Amino acid sequence: MSNRANENNPHAPSNAGGHGKSARKLLVTGASGFLGWNICRVAQTGWDTFGTVFTHPVEIPGVKTIGIDLTDYDSLKRVFQEVRPDCVIHAAAAASPNYCQAHRSEAEKINIRASVTIAELCADAGAPLAFTSSDLVFDGLNAPYTESSPVSPINIYGEQKVMAEEGVLRAYPQAVVCRMPLMFGHPGPAALNFFVAMTDALKNAHELRLFVDEFRTPVSGTTAAEGLILMLERGRGILHMGGRE
Repeated sequence: MSNRANENNPHAPSNAGGHGKSARKLLVTGASGFLGWNICRVAQTGWDTFGTVFTHPVEIPGVKTIGIDLTDYDSLKRVFQEVRPDCVIHAAAAASPNYCQAHRSEAEKINIRASVTIAELCADAGAPLAFTSSDLVFDGLNAPYTESSPVSPINIYGEQKVMAEEGVLRAYPQAVVCRMPLMFGHPGPAALNFFVAMTDALKNAHELRLFVDEFRTPVSGTTAAEGLILMLERGRGILHMGGRE
């Protein structure tokens, strides 16, 4: 994040937002990621929106960006004290299955520990929380899955998301855990997604290796963001947010 509005306090929001004090405050983690960027883009028209980033600097019109390592408890607590969010969407994660396989302990810090800490802080503040999980909590052998289907992860990322779901709901039973599907759409300035990589390969006449045994229910990043914001008001427990097809 480019957050030079207050270099003496790296946790101070920048002055990118333009909403008045009467707007409700929404804190979005992972604002430089595909989903987080789309959430911020959708939310900033109706919320006083704050987005956290860490490794990828971004500026989002209408959003106050905050540089923070979410695995640092003191910094995270300070952000909650300074922002005092009315609602929180936790979208930040180490989301690459390959990275999680190779760096299990590092991924666990953000995927599990930070998620539970955020749930605890939201519970203390009474702030509605939407936590983004993944369809990779399932192995794909018994699809289609419902919210009551037993989880069956086959990689470290899926295992960590299962543990995060359990920890979040244990810390804050009023939270909503949204299992997200494959998503498409504009990735923002700092992120990539599967479809962007695929179209880039096609544009450059590169060979594209795809799967033949995978069925997904994709949804656009915009629709996913709208659904997550809606779930802040209506959701509780575990919810699947797959597309219609």
